[in-house]
Amino acid sequence: MDALVQPTPEHVLDEDTRAALRQINTTAVVDTLAQAGYAARYTFMPNLRSMNPGARLVARAVTVRFVPARPDGAADKPAGERSAEYVAFEQAGPGDVIVMEAMRSTLMSVGGDIKFLRLKQRGADGLICDGGIRDMHTVKDYGLSLWGLGRTAALGTQFGFPYTANDAISVDGVLVRPGDYLVADDDGVVVIPRSITSEIARRTIERDDLEEWIRRRLDQEHLSPGKYYPPDEETFAQYRAWKAQQR
Repeated sequence: MDALVQPTPEHVLDEDTRAALRQINTTAVVDTLAQAGYAARYTFMPNLRSMNPGARLVARAVTVRFVPARPDGAADKPAGERSAEYVAFEQAGPGDVIVMEAMRSTLMSVGGDIKFLRLKQRGADGLICDGGIRDMHTVKDYGLSLWGLGRTAALGTQFGFPYTANDAISVDGVLVRPGDYLVADDDGVVVIPRSITSEIARRTIERDDLEEWIRRRLDQEHLSPGKYYPPDEETFAQYRAWKAQQR
């Protein structure tokens, strides 16, 4: 059999929008998603940590699903270049992140220096997994932004193996589908469903600017945050009126 492969849906965010979002903490994205009906339990991956602190990511998901090891499964899975992770890697490029369902264990090593060299060559933005990453002493210099459960020295093939590429997966208990967008920083990892990505990006950028306006107002007025925060419709109206005056 060959790895299940679906084409990655087209990008819905241009580079300028992604660059703007990279300047905004994931906390703002979580808040905006919650206002849109997507509570944190649907979007926030609570156990993933940045493997290279200070990295920030906004990228389209190309997905890989790992499954538990079993002799017959290992015999049936595609091998070599047809293995699911390598198929996914060839679909990734600038603006993309490989997202791996890795069974929530650092025993499931998803790769290291040799595997991830191809992601460096492809110009992918990074990799997110709920497993472990090997060889960080080398991989840290690849220019990839990485999030996972932690470093590992485990041999992943004794625990599980990649089985499908670019289908719906569960990462740290959160649904990720190909073409969704992942936003990640030192505060965590958040998924934005592709169908609402453009709207969430617009609203998050506006909210971040609003909160900066609130901070300036509170600093000038020496008032309780409760006057403006959390922002209600009146606060938004005042902010938008001020914004209009700046044009």
